[in-house]
Amino acid sequence: MGVKTLIVALILKAAAWAEEQNKVLHGGPCEQTAHPYQAALYTSGHLLCGGVLIHPLWVLTAAHCKKPNLQVYLGKHNLQQRESFQEQSSVIRAVAHPGYNAATHDQDIMLLRLARPAKFSERIQPLSLEEDCWSNHTSCHILGWGKTADGGFPNTIQCAYIHLVSREECERAYPSQITQNMVCAGDEKYGKDSCQGDSGGPLVCGDRLRGLVSWGNIPCGSKEKPGVYTDVCRYSRWIRKTIQAN
Repeated sequence: MGVKTLIVALILKAAAWAEEQNKVLHGGPCEQTAHPYQAALYTSGHLLCGGVLIHPLWVLTAAHCKKPNLQVYLGKHNLQQRESFQEQSSVIRAVAHPGYNAATHDQDIMLLRLARPAKFSERIQPLSLEEDCWSNHTSCHILGWGKTADGGFPNTIQCAYIHLVSREECERAYPSQITQNMVCAGDEKYGKDSCQGDSGGPLVCGDRLRGLVSWGNIPCGSKEKPGVYTDVCRYSRWIRKTIQAN
Protein backbone atom coordinates (compact mmCIF):
# COMPACT_ATOMS: atom_id res chain seq x y z
CA MET A 1 0.00 0.00 0.00
CA GLY A 2 1.42 3.41 -1.01
CA VAL A 3 1.81 6.28 1.44
CA LYS A 4 -1.05 8.27 -0.15
CA THR A 5 -3.36 5.26 -0.08
CA LEU A 6 -2.52 4.61 3.58
CA ILE A 7 -3.21 8.23 4.53
CA VAL A 8 -6.58 8.19 2.72
CA ALA A 9 -7.51 4.91 4.43
CA LEU A 10 -6.66 6.32 7.85
CA ILE A 11 -8.67 9.49 7.18
CA LEU A 12 -11.71 7.46 6.10
CA LYS A 13 -11.39 5.22 9.15
CA ALA A 14 -11.22 8.24 11.47
CA ALA A 15 -14.25 9.83 9.79
CA ALA A 16 -16.28 6.64 10.16
CA TRP A 17 -15.31 6.41 13.84
CA ALA A 18 -16.32 10.04 14.42
CA GLU A 19 -19.67 9.46 12.72
CA GLU A 20 -20.33 6.46 14.98
CA GLN A 21 -19.41 8.51 18.05
CA ASN A 22 -21.99 11.15 17.18
CA LYS A 23 -24.75 8.55 17.14
CA VAL A 24 -24.61 7.82 20.88
CA LEU A 25 -25.04 11.13 22.71
CA HIS A 26 -21.34 11.70 21.98
CA GLY A 27 -20.28 8.39 23.53
CA GLY A 28 -19.29 5.29 21.58
CA PRO A 29 -19.23 1.49 21.51
CA CYS A 30 -17.80 -0.14 24.65
CA GLU A 31 -14.92 -2.59 24.48
CA GLN A 32 -16.26 -6.14 24.63
CA THR A 33 -14.53 -7.05 27.89
CA ALA A 34 -15.02 -3.70 29.65
CA HIS A 35 -18.47 -4.27 31.16
CA PRO A 36 -18.69 -7.76 32.76
CA TYR A 37 -21.07 -6.47 35.45
CA GLN A 38 -23.67 -5.08 33.04
CA ALA A 39 -27.09 -6.75 32.96
CA ALA A 40 -29.86 -6.40 30.39
CA LEU A 41 -33.41 -6.67 31.76
CA TYR A 42 -36.07 -7.94 29.39
CA THR A 43 -39.84 -8.15 29.63
CA SER A 44 -42.09 -9.70 26.98
CA GLY A 45 -39.08 -10.19 24.75
CA HIS A 46 -38.05 -6.53 24.73
CA LEU A 47 -35.26 -4.63 26.45
CA LEU A 48 -36.65 -2.75 29.44
CA CYS A 49 -33.72 -1.55 31.54
CA GLY A 50 -30.12 -2.03 32.47
CA GLY A 51 -28.86 -3.47 35.72
CA VAL A 52 -25.66 -4.30 37.60
CA LEU A 53 -24.45 -7.67 38.85
CA ILE A 54 -23.24 -7.22 42.45
CA HIS A 55 -23.44 -10.82 43.75
CA PRO A 56 -23.76 -14.28 42.13
CA LEU A 57 -27.51 -14.20 42.83
CA TRP A 58 -28.32 -10.50 42.83
CA VAL A 59 -28.66 -7.70 40.29
CA LEU A 60 -29.16 -4.08 41.28
CA THR A 61 -31.38 -1.81 39.18
CA ALA A 62 -33.87 1.06 39.45
CA ALA A 63 -37.18 0.52 41.25
CA HIS A 64 -39.08 2.06 38.33
CA CYS A 65 -37.94 -0.94 36.25
CA LYS A 66 -40.17 -3.30 38.24
CA LYS A 67 -42.27 -5.45 35.91
CA PRO A 68 -43.61 -9.01 36.08
CA ASN A 69 -41.72 -11.88 34.45
CA LEU A 70 -38.38 -10.14 34.15
CA GLN A 71 -35.57 -11.97 32.39
CA VAL A 72 -31.95 -11.04 33.11
CA TYR A 73 -29.15 -11.44 30.56
CA LEU A 74 -25.52 -11.31 31.67
CA GLY A 75 -22.38 -11.22 29.54
CA LYS A 76 -24.15 -9.47 26.67
CA HIS A 77 -22.49 -7.11 24.22
CA ASN A 78 -24.64 -7.28 21.08
CA LEU A 79 -28.32 -7.77 21.84
CA GLN A 80 -29.06 -9.07 18.34
CA GLN A 81 -26.60 -11.94 18.57
CA ARG A 82 -26.58 -15.07 20.67
CA GLU A 83 -23.15 -14.87 22.28
CA SER A 84 -21.34 -17.93 23.59
CA PHE A 85 -20.53 -16.31 26.94
CA GLN A 86 -24.02 -14.96 27.71
CA GLU A 87 -26.24 -16.27 30.50
CA GLN A 88 -29.97 -15.91 31.01
CA SER A 89 -31.94 -16.19 34.24
CA SER A 90 -35.46 -15.48 35.38
CA VAL A 91 -36.08 -13.34 38.46
CA ILE A 92 -37.61 -15.09 41.45
CA ARG A 93 -37.78 -12.07 43.74
CA ALA A 94 -37.83 -8.31 43.14
CA VAL A 95 -37.25 -6.15 46.22
CA ALA A 96 -37.84 -2.46 45.60
CA HIS A 97 -36.75 -0.07 48.35
CA PRO A 98 -39.71 0.45 50.71
CA GLY A 99 -39.21 4.21 50.50
CA TYR A 100 -39.41 4.39 46.71
CA ASN A 101 -41.58 7.28 45.51
CA ALA A 102 -42.53 7.08 41.84
CA ALA A 103 -43.71 10.70 41.76
CA THR A 104 -40.46 12.20 43.05
CA HIS A 105 -38.09 9.42 41.87
CA ASP A 106 -36.69 9.26 45.40
CA GLN A 107 -35.04 6.01 46.55
CA ASP A 108 -35.25 4.58 43.03
CA ILE A 109 -33.41 1.34 43.73
CA MET A 110 -34.32 -2.35 43.56
CA LEU A 111 -32.65 -5.73 44.05
CA LEU A 112 -33.43 -8.69 41.80
CA ARG A 113 -32.73 -12.24 42.97
CA LEU A 114 -31.83 -14.54 40.12
CA ALA A 115 -33.25 -18.04 39.78
CA ARG A 116 -29.73 -19.44 39.47
CA PRO A 117 -26.30 -18.06 40.38
CA ALA A 118 -24.20 -16.40 37.73
CA LYS A 119 -21.10 -18.28 36.60
CA PHE A 120 -18.25 -15.80 36.78
CA SER A 121 -15.97 -15.54 33.75
CA GLU A 122 -14.04 -12.92 31.80
CA ARG A 123 -17.38 -11.57 30.56
CA ILE A 124 -19.40 -11.96 33.77
CA GLN A 125 -18.13 -10.39 37.00
CA PRO A 126 -19.75 -8.46 39.87
CA LEU A 127 -19.05 -4.77 40.45
CA SER A 128 -18.06 -3.47 43.89
CA LEU A 129 -20.26 -0.84 45.51
CA GLU A 130 -19.07 2.65 46.39
CA GLU A 131 -19.74 2.96 50.13
CA ASP A 132 -17.99 6.30 50.68
CA CYS A 133 -20.31 9.16 49.72
CA TRP A 134 -17.36 11.55 50.07
CA SER A 135 -15.18 9.63 47.63
CA ASN A 136 -12.93 11.84 45.50
CA HIS A 137 -13.61 9.74 42.39
CA THR A 138 -15.49 12.22 40.20
CA SER A 139 -14.55 10.93 36.73
CA CYS A 140 -17.11 8.33 35.75
CA HIS A 141 -18.61 6.42 32.88
CA ILE A 142 -22.10 5.28 31.96
CA LEU A 143 -23.16 2.47 29.65
CA GLY A 144 -26.20 0.79 28.21
CA TRP A 145 -28.28 -0.05 25.16
CA GLY A 146 -30.53 3.00 25.51
CA LYS A 147 -31.59 5.55 22.93
CA THR A 148 -28.78 7.22 20.99
CA ALA A 149 -28.41 10.74 19.63
CA ASP A 150 -30.04 9.76 16.31
CA GLY A 151 -33.15 8.52 18.15
CA GLY A 152 -32.51 4.83 17.56
CA PHE A 153 -31.47 1.97 19.83
CA PRO A 154 -28.05 0.36 19.26
CA ASN A 155 -27.41 -3.35 19.01
CA THR A 156 -24.08 -3.10 20.83
CA ILE A 157 -23.64 -1.56 24.27
CA GLN A 158 -22.49 2.06 24.32
CA CYS A 159 -20.20 3.88 26.78
CA ALA A 160 -19.71 7.55 27.60
CA TYR A 161 -17.36 9.34 29.99
CA ILE A 162 -18.89 11.98 32.24
CA HIS A 163 -18.20 13.49 35.67
CA LEU A 164 -20.05 14.05 38.92
CA VAL A 165 -21.76 17.42 39.25
CA SER A 166 -21.89 19.35 42.53
CA ARG A 167 -25.13 19.26 44.49
CA GLU A 168 -25.45 23.03 44.16
CA GLU A 169 -25.20 22.86 40.38
CA CYS A 170 -27.66 19.97 40.22
CA GLU A 171 -30.19 21.78 42.40
CA ARG A 172 -29.95 24.82 40.14
CA ALA A 173 -30.76 22.60 37.16
CA TYR A 174 -33.67 20.90 38.95
CA PRO A 175 -35.01 23.26 41.66
CA SER A 176 -36.71 21.49 44.60
CA GLN A 177 -36.38 18.07 42.93
CA ILE A 178 -33.01 16.73 44.13
CA THR A 179 -33.06 14.70 47.35
CA GLN A 180 -30.18 13.51 49.51
CA ASN A 181 -30.51 10.09 47.86
CA MET A 182 -29.61 11.37 44.40
CA VAL A 183 -26.34 12.24 42.69
CA CYS A 184 -25.93 14.07 39.39
CA ALA A 185 -23.46 13.54 36.57
CA GLY A 186 -23.06 14.95 33.10
CA ASP A 187 -20.90 16.69 30.54
CA GLU A 188 -21.22 20.42 29.88
CA LYS A 189 -19.15 20.31 26.67
CA TYR A 190 -20.83 17.60 24.62
CA GLY A 191 -24.00 16.74 26.53
CA LYS A 192 -23.05 13.10 27.13
CA ASP A 193 -25.96 11.48 28.94
CA SER A 194 -27.94 8.34 29.68
CA CYS A 195 -31.31 8.05 27.95
CA GLN A 196 -34.45 5.94 27.49
CA GLY A 197 -33.57 2.25 27.89
CA ASP A 198 -30.53 2.94 30.10
CA SER A 199 -32.59 3.10 33.33
CA GLY A 200 -31.18 1.03 36.17
CA GLY A 201 -27.77 0.83 34.53
CA PRO A 202 -24.51 1.80 36.23
CA LEU A 203 -22.74 5.06 36.89
CA VAL A 204 -19.20 3.77 37.50
CA CYS A 205 -16.68 6.04 39.24
CA GLY A 206 -13.25 4.78 40.23
CA ASP A 207 -14.15 1.19 39.28
CA ARG A 208 -17.02 1.18 41.78
CA LEU A 209 -20.77 1.46 41.39
CA ARG A 210 -21.66 5.01 42.41
CA GLY A 211 -25.10 5.40 40.87
CA LEU A 212 -28.02 3.87 39.00
CA VAL A 213 -29.62 5.64 36.04
CA SER A 214 -32.86 7.11 37.41
CA TRP A 215 -34.19 10.22 35.66
CA GLY A 216 -33.24 13.46 33.94
CA ASN A 217 -34.13 16.08 31.41
CA ILE A 218 -36.30 15.32 28.37
CA PRO A 219 -34.90 15.28 25.74
CA CYS A 220 -31.71 13.59 26.91
CA GLY A 221 -28.30 15.10 26.35
CA SER A 222 -28.76 18.65 27.61
CA LYS A 223 -25.47 20.40 28.37
CA GLU A 224 -27.21 22.48 31.05
CA LYS A 225 -29.08 19.66 32.80
CA PRO A 226 -27.13 16.62 34.05
CA GLY A 227 -28.53 13.14 34.46
CA VAL A 228 -29.85 12.17 37.89
CA TYR A 229 -28.80 8.89 39.49
CA THR A 230 -29.72 7.00 42.63
CA ASP A 231 -26.73 7.48 44.95
CA VAL A 232 -25.72 3.88 45.70
CA CYS A 233 -23.33 4.84 48.52
CA ARG A 234 -26.38 5.60 50.67
CA TYR A 235 -27.77 2.07 50.30
CA SER A 236 -24.93 -0.33 51.13
CA ARG A 237 -26.51 -1.28 54.46
CA TRP A 238 -29.96 -1.84 52.92
CA ILE A 239 -28.40 -3.92 50.13
CA ARG A 240 -26.51 -6.14 52.58
CA LYS A 241 -29.54 -6.63 54.85
CA THR A 242 -31.82 -7.45 51.91
CA ILE A 243 -29.43 -10.04 50.51
CA GLN A 244 -28.97 -11.65 53.92
CA ALA A 245 -32.74 -11.78 54.51
CA ASN A 246 -33.54 -13.35 51.15
